Amino acid sequence: MTWLSQFAQRLVAVLWIVSGVGLATATAFEMKSEWFMPPTPPEVARDITVTDAKDTQGRRASFRILLFSDEFRWRLSSYEATEDGASFPTFTDEMKAVLDSASEIICVGASSEEVPAGTNLKAGRAQEEWRAARRAERIAVWVRQALSKPVPVRKLNIGHHAPTTGASNTSDQRRVVVILVLDRDEGTNVDESLRSAMTQEAARSPIFESLLTDYSLGAGEAFTWVP
Repeated sequence: MTWLSQFAQRLVAVLWIVSGVGLATATAFEMKSEWFMPPTPPEVARDITVTDAKDTQGRRASFRILLFSDEFRWRLSSYEATEDGASFPTFTDEMKAVLDSASEIICVGASSEEVPAGTNLKAGRAQEEWRAARRAERIAVWVRQALSKPVPVRKLNIGHHAPTTGASNTSDQRRVVVILVLDRDEGTNVDESLRSAMTQEAARSPIFESLLTDYSLGAGEAFTWVP
């Protein structure tokens, strides 16, 4: 065997080892992202992960969007009605683990199409947008209570649902949505990348299409964040 043949064999062996390490690394990364993410908690009816949603500058963010079940939405409403500031719904350990896994949490507040009797649409909408902001604030308080480590919590006011024809039950318009920011590039505009993520998933999850088009503060060029 010539020295050239020996060199070629050694080169093939090195390349095979390098490719094997690369494959193992890629497989480990996929396992980490797919297997080690905390599982869907019982409070959540829909659990959707959107990766690499871009802002207008091409910077990326990944989100985990949690749509709560009707049962838990009713529980939140009952606690919200007390307004005593001391009562909180109990999150499961699974839900707490999911919240702790986020780098940032966004609590969404929405109001149904109903307005107080005798109030015109403009005044009623302003009042309901305030109510939606208050709802986002309450959800944020509950989420903070469940965290076991510091995680930034933001509040998104999606506003008042547009009037519909013949709606007999509007409770579905007050969906409870909590959005986890899993990771993002430095300097990513979360507002823009979140809108991109919702638009991307609208076909599979009509709730996102609704949040972007049916609510008074969702259809604008930028989202409305509660201070």
